[in-house]
Amino acid sequence: MPYAPSPLAKELKDLEQQGHYVELISVLKAHMTHNKRTFADPYVKEWVGKRWRNLFIQEAVQDKHAVKVATKKLGLGKDKRSAEQKIAERFLKGEQLTEWAIAMPTAQCTTQLDTSLIFCPGFINGILPAHAFAEEFPQLEKEFGWNIFQADAHPMRGCEANEADLLAAILEGKGFQSNPGGASDQFRTPVAPNDVFLMGYSKGAPDILSTLVHHHDKLDNKVKCVVTWAGAIGGSYMADNFYELIKNLDTDLLTGRLHDFLKLLAPGVTRKGSLRRLNEYDIKAGVHSLTTKARADFYTQYHGLLDDLNIPIINITAATTALEVPTFQMADCLNLTRYDGNNDMQVTQEQAKLKIPMAAHAAMLHGHHWDISYPPFPRAMRMTSPNLDHPFPRKAAIIAIFKLLAELGLID
Repeated sequence: MPYAPSPLAKELKDLEQQGHYVELISVLKAHMTHNKRTFADPYVKEWVGKRWRNLFIQEAVQDKHAVKVATKKLGLGKDKRSAEQKIAERFLKGEQLTEWAIAMPTAQCTTQLDTSLIFCPGFINGILPAHAFAEEFPQLEKEFGWNIFQADAHPMRGCEANEADLLAAILEGKGFQSNPGGASDQFRTPVAPNDVFLMGYSKGAPDILSTLVHHHDKLDNKVKCVVTWAGAIGGSYMADNFYELIKNLDTDLLTGRLHDFLKLLAPGVTRKGSLRRLNEYDIKAGVHSLTTKARADFYTQYHGLLDDLNIPIINITAATTALEVPTFQMADCLNLTRYDGNNDMQVTQEQAKLKIPMAAHAAMLHGHHWDISYPPFPRAMRMTSPNLDHPFPRKAAIIAIFKLLAELGLID
């Protein structure tokens, strides 16, 4: 059913059509500052996506490696596309691929930002060969002086159990530095942050949403915004399959053969290093919390409350094909294609979005679930499988997130 544009939407759309982007950004920020509910306007959410994609392209064209990856090899011919077109057509998917030609201004905000980013990693974090954004986060801290740290979210237990880890990060500043380190031992000195925005990758997204609905009274408006990054908001069909395999197994047996279970989850890539917080492992609860039924039940019960919190939530999803994923993930990617040809090898588009008025889908990235988040896996692993080099321009994406949120007045 078509909606009647609000007076604000009409004003903003008119400014956009005239190319008055600076004024549009200023007017929208003023409204957002006065009323966070402005974010729920359908046109505003459309603009949020368009603007993030534009900022991403602006940043990514400065990444020489990303432009090189996006440049097509045409035999003796030369790829004559602009850098903007190359980046858009290689690293974004969807119907907006012509947006690269729109000449929007650079970010209309200062880069001196005090709001802290707390990153919540996903399932089996710290067990894979690298940490998400382990290279990019420290670079951004050094380059811009931004405050970034990672929650010490347990790698394998349920969402509700991990709420304690998120609360410790938000309220007390406990957690890892922006790069937890290869042994997951780089803890930060706990200093309680003031305002924060949260970014949840994979299972980190439902961990965050669970924390918000169960503990919003404790957070005292500290959380200004949430960004989900390939978030398993609706669970995963892969988790459904895994849970069916393990639900009747003895819990002690599962924990005792943890490395074997990890091999089943991610063949060939989990490392055999020391495992932390072993007494807190709850494999069944961890997998169950990612099943589609568990996440659907959560949505049914709490979607109204999530919307009422008036916290803007930005969903960024990803999509790939079976030929673009590691060899040992091809079968899972093909299986997910039965549900959605635009899956990221772990979750579908619908599973990575939150359907409430205060949530906006900003982009569908072209990359698999690990590519958009992890640095290249070790060379020895890359020798055994293609598509573990992870060329997606992650730094550009994070810069675009910070700048968009600052433009909207959500962080300062």
